[in-house]
Amino acid sequence: MAAMSATLLPSVTHTRSMVPAVRQREHGGIEAVRQRARGCVAAAVVFPVLASCAVSTSESAPLVTPSATVTPATASATPITASPAAPEATGSTILDGVERTWRTYSPMPMRADSPILLVLHGSGGTGAGLRDAIGADIEKVADEHGFVVAYVDGYRNNWNECRVGGRWPAKVAGVDDVALMRHVVESIGTGGPVYAVGFSSGGHMAMRLALEASDLVGGVGVVAANPPVVGNQSCVTDGDPVPMMFVEGREDPINPLSGGEVRVRAGSSQGSRGEVLSAADGARWYARHNGVGTVPERGPERAGGVESTVWDGADPVRLVVLDDTGHTFPTASGGWGPSGAEPYDAPGEIWRFLTSG
Repeated sequence: MAAMSATLLPSVTHTRSMVPAVRQREHGGIEAVRQRARGCVAAAVVFPVLASCAVSTSESAPLVTPSATVTPATASATPITASPAAPEATGSTILDGVERTWRTYSPMPMRADSPILLVLHGSGGTGAGLRDAIGADIEKVADEHGFVVAYVDGYRNNWNECRVGGRWPAKVAGVDDVALMRHVVESIGTGGPVYAVGFSSGGHMAMRLALEASDLVGGVGVVAANPPVVGNQSCVTDGDPVPMMFVEGREDPINPLSGGEVRVRAGSSQGSRGEVLSAADGARWYARHNGVGTVPERGPERAGGVESTVWDGADPVRLVVLDDTGHTFPTASGGWGPSGAEPYDAPGEIWRFLTSG
């Protein structure tokens, strides 16, 4: 399939931040989205969070009337129909002839400066599937800290991330997933900080944002994914640094803690993804990239089954390795997937680390 170069949206610079919320399950149909400013419906971009209207955060926000169509700013984007006063919404757009989709959770009341957390699923997954697995934990953090959660869907269930090895649809098609993330952020429309967290292949996509879109994201969390070795790295690596946190399982059978080949053994994305660094060497690579040295300021420190190493500085790096943990996204409620470890609040720990500076 011929490579596609995405139609880039206007670059938008955001400050960064995240938060969870009490979740509501989707049951089909079109989700509702809440309008934050009086008279801003016509100016809203896909999700009406009024970046351009001055509104007091203590003011009660007006609602979009039922069946109101909110038109995106770009001609290629698909309009969304909104209902009143719901914290959830679905969104879609057309990028170079391909429909791309996402869904959001917004703590109520939505603020004009709410941070955004981009959540990226693994190979063969969907945003809805990852939300079903760990959304309650992510949204609990979002409620506490007031950030919008955006569960973004990969192209045919995967991402055009940095690894050279393997042939999967997003990579073969050459989709520009960085452009997609910019569009999602712009369509949500807040002026708050933007962060990204990804699981497995979604973690590699999050690393791509850290390396190639540091103007967009203010920090990245990576779960169950080690950085690729030099020969398996296709991303530009000379961009500005952002804080990074890695959460890895000591017993992960897919993403080897000590490094080596990553192989997806089932599904449409099966096959080798090439080799990755060990978790420790990968964290050191980002420490060098971020200008915080190769010798950790703290650690490794152990507390029960959790081992933590931190490289402090302006753009810090943290590596957490969990005992008795496989290829999973650990959460306070007990994790997702097989794990004999005690619960670990990866969403909360990532959020606190990325926003502590």
